Amino acid sequence: MAVGLALTIGLLAVGCRQQKVASSSMSDEQQTALNTGLAELEATLKDRSPFIFARLAPAATDEELAALRAGLEGVQVQCLELWYQWHNGCSGHTTDILPLGRMLSISEALQDRRMIQGIPLVDAKRKRALKILEDGAGDGFFLDVASPTPRVFYHMLEDPFPRDYGSLQQLVTFINDVHVAGLASEKESGMVVFDLARYQELEVNYLRKIGSP
Repeated sequence: MAVGLALTIGLLAVGCRQQKVASSSMSDEQQTALNTGLAELEATLKDRSPFIFARLAPAATDEELAALRAGLEGVQVQCLELWYQWHNGCSGHTTDILPLGRMLSISEALQDRRMIQGIPLVDAKRKRALKILEDGAGDGFFLDVASPTPRVFYHMLEDPFPRDYGSLQQLVTFINDVHVAGLASEKESGMVVFDLARYQELEVNYLRKIGSP
C-alpha cells in the first residue's frame, strides 16, 4: 500500500512539473501569417458557412485577455491571444467549426484546464495544454502551452496517443479548407453537421502534409 501511494504521489508530482506554461512569442512574419489566415477564415465562414459565422462570439476584450494570462500563470502565449482576438468562442453547444470541435471561450477553456489539473493520472501532455475546441464529450483539440513553440493536438482520455495537428496557423488553414470545400451544413435543429467521408479524406491529406503520424 505504501509503495502504491508513493508511486501515485510521484506520478502526480511529475505531472505538476510538466504542466508549467511556457512564454511563447511570434515573429512579425508569423503574426502576419496567422492574422491573414484568420481573416481568410472569417471571410470563408461568412460566405460558405454563415450559420457558423452568425454564432461566433466577439473578439476577446483586454480584460478577457488579462484573465487568460492570469489563468496561464501570468504567461503570454501570443498565438493563443491572436486566436481569441479573432473570436472568443461561440454561442450554443451545437456550433462545431470542425467535426468534434466547438470553439471554447477563454473562460470555458480555463475552467476545463482547472478541472483537468485536479484529476489524477490524466495524460501529462493533456494537463500541460489548453483545450481550444471541444468535442462534446470532454475531449477535443488542445494547444500545448508548455512549449515555447506550441502545437495543436487532438486527444481522447481513453487514447494514450494524442494526434498532432500542427501549429495554430496550420490548423486555421485546415479549418478554412474544410469550409471552402463546403463540408458543413445546418440541420433544422440548429446543429452543425459535416460530410464526414469528404472531411476524412481532406483530414488524411492534411495530416500527411504536415507529417503527423
